[in-house]
Amino acid sequence: MSTCPDRIWRRRDFLRWAGTAGAAAGVAGAAAAATLPGGRLLTGTFPVVAFADPAPPPGAAGVIGVAEAGGILRLDANENPLGPSPAARRAIQEAIPDGNRYPIAEREQLIDALTALHGCDRRRILPGCGSTELLRACMAALLMGGGRLVTAEPAYEDPFDYSRPFGVKVTRVPVDAEGAHDLAAMEREAREAGVIYICNPNNPTGTIVDGKALADFVRRVGRRATVIVDEAYHDYVADPRHASMIPLIDEDVRLIVTRTFSKIHGLAGLRLGYALGGARLMEQVGEHMTFAGASVLAVRAALASLQDRAFTDQCRKENAAVRERLSAALVARGFPVFVSSANFVMFRLGTDVRAFIPAMAQRGVRVGRPFPPLSEHCRVSLGTAAQIDRFLSEFDSWRQAAAA
Repeated sequence: MSTCPDRIWRRRDFLRWAGTAGAAAGVAGAAAAATLPGGRLLTGTFPVVAFADPAPPPGAAGVIGVAEAGGILRLDANENPLGPSPAARRAIQEAIPDGNRYPIAEREQLIDALTALHGCDRRRILPGCGSTELLRACMAALLMGGGRLVTAEPAYEDPFDYSRPFGVKVTRVPVDAEGAHDLAAMEREAREAGVIYICNPNNPTGTIVDGKALADFVRRVGRRATVIVDEAYHDYVADPRHASMIPLIDEDVRLIVTRTFSKIHGLAGLRLGYALGGARLMEQVGEHMTFAGASVLAVRAALASLQDRAFTDQCRKENAAVRERLSAALVARGFPVFVSSANFVMFRLGTDVRAFIPAMAQRGVRVGRPFPPLSEHCRVSLGTAAQIDRFLSEFDSWRQAAAA
């Protein structure tokens, strides 16, 4: 358990640091151990996965695969390499003439669509400018008067960032040996907590929490504290043990579930997400939201993307194949990986990632930021098959240089 915030790398710190790190020199050796101390990582063999690169959606020529031609390869932000769906692209183009209008009607249409999708009362849905705005509003609504935030270590940093102005005590519970949330340890810390944040699948490890275990946890802990379950990567999961916590919002627990259109829907640049929870909780959080925070373009693109199931199915299939391909390649090279259910992979590098990041940037490849205390681990977002091949080529080049 850690309660010291000073050693946590936040996204904003990394962006400032990475901007000047391209010229950094000196890379440590790259020997990777087969296991983490006291635990195990994925080290077995993988079946060979053969597949073709996905064809870009209609109208995406010149957009998809730009980095494959030798430009900057962005594998650092867990973005969808296929971009928005063809339907979303058309919706964006058609919405441009209405860019002078506030998205009042569009917001109501989105709530209607999400109500139908999740089968819940519309008062239980709150759209926002990306799920990040919703997480910020949750911290303000629930912790502004004081309290304690319990989160995993490492996990997505935004809740920690957003709680800092309120002087909130943060307790970070280390993930277990397999990179997953330690629910038992988190529950022990929940007695004095105001908010418990769980990212499922977890960013940066990509691991899931067993659905039944998490539901039992929410039912117990959610009676004395608010549990926030961030399901940004839910759409990528195929593991049958995983389960969304959305069905529990109708129960007598303090639960908020966040979702985003930034990942499988490929709309990270347009900023749109939503939260689900009890009507009173949503009203409480809504008091800290901006007016009309999501643009006309974002909402119309999201409405179109929700209907384009063929595209999201394609994204899920391609992502799974590339994820297995990268995991297998890393394991074959002697670098253990956590079992990921998301659109990124975290592997044990065996040396300080803060030297590796600028070294790869010099080779035109951006990889994920540091995630203490896993300072010898690197998160790589999934691209297309060709992009992953390029990453592996540059990774091998780095290994050769480091060994020289």
